[in-house]
Amino acid sequence: MGIQKKHGKGRLDKWYKLAKEKGYRARAAFKLIQLNKKYGFLEKSKVLLDLCAAPGSWCQVAAETMPVSSLIVGVDLSPIKPIPRVITFQSDITTEKCRATIRTHFKSWKADTVLHDGAPNVGTAWVQDSFNQAELALQSLKLATEFLAPGGTFVTKVFRSKDYNSLLWVFNQLFTKVEATKPPSSRNVSAEIFVVCQGFKAPKHLDPKFVDPRHVFAELSDPTPNNEAKVFNPEIKKRKRDGYEDDNMTQFKEIPASEFIQTTDPIAILGSMNRLSFVQPPNGDVALAALDKLPETTDEIRNDCADLRVLGRKEFRNLLKWGLKVREKFGFTTLNAAKAETEEVAE
Repeated sequence: MGIQKKHGKGRLDKWYKLAKEKGYRARAAFKLIQLNKKYGFLEKSKVLLDLCAAPGSWCQVAAETMPVSSLIVGVDLSPIKPIPRVITFQSDITTEKCRATIRTHFKSWKADTVLHDGAPNVGTAWVQDSFNQAELALQSLKLATEFLAPGGTFVTKVFRSKDYNSLLWVFNQLFTKVEATKPPSSRNVSAEIFVVCQGFKAPKHLDPKFVDPRHVFAELSDPTPNNEAKVFNPEIKKRKRDGYEDDNMTQFKEIPASEFIQTTDPIAILGSMNRLSFVQPPNGDVALAALDKLPETTDEIRNDCADLRVLGRKEFRNLLKWGLKVREKFGFTTLNAAKAETEEVAE
């Protein structure tokens, strides 16, 4: 979490200043605070493992929130300055030495919560960064399966990429409840999201393929994009390991939500875009303003529009239904194909 120090324009925001005021070592502290407020796992935890923990802001939050007698262990490649009530050490989480050190500190205990907010040294090569992040999340999961107690919680950062659904599939095999979320303190321009996995199933025997990047992120020879498959079968599609299409190295592809309503092929948009935006352009968009005020445009719809890449079949279906309702309200031609697809999925 603390390999590369960055002070981009977007990072020196209110969360950065608030972290300084409250004595947190990084603005990332508020991400954990907000995740815990939503899912409430820290107060119930007596043993916690923080992977890629430097500079230590998540350990600080854990120490403040967990019961007084709790055991908190943080590890990172970079050194972590001492934190009251927290044990830290410097090691590579992929090594047996790291696992042995954790076992020494845990003794016979198991972790109630395992956290991972690590990231590779990101640069301009977003394709490679996204894959490295997915590998790091998978390595953290591998440690979590060894040290997590039955029913425990695993929280990890991932980048929006084509590897996301592969990771999500693995998480769902090992936990009873898996949700992706983006806390308010996470910058909008950041590709990061957090996956909260609750109810660890603690299998007696785990197939090594579940945590093997060569298997989980296996490449498929399928160069032709299939937008219908992306929308109606998002949870089973296998993705190539590169995070973005070869001709598009930007973080996001987004269009105004009004274009989605007016298009004759909404399925293609849902399958190819990252976001449907409600932000007004400089020259104004009357249709977008009207769409923004409709009662059909609920908070749930807005949240789904904010990140199309992490949606499941149910959410895509809801967006198509929303689009059809709004089109009818605006007096646009009914899209029979989209309507038929929506009804078919609903069956």
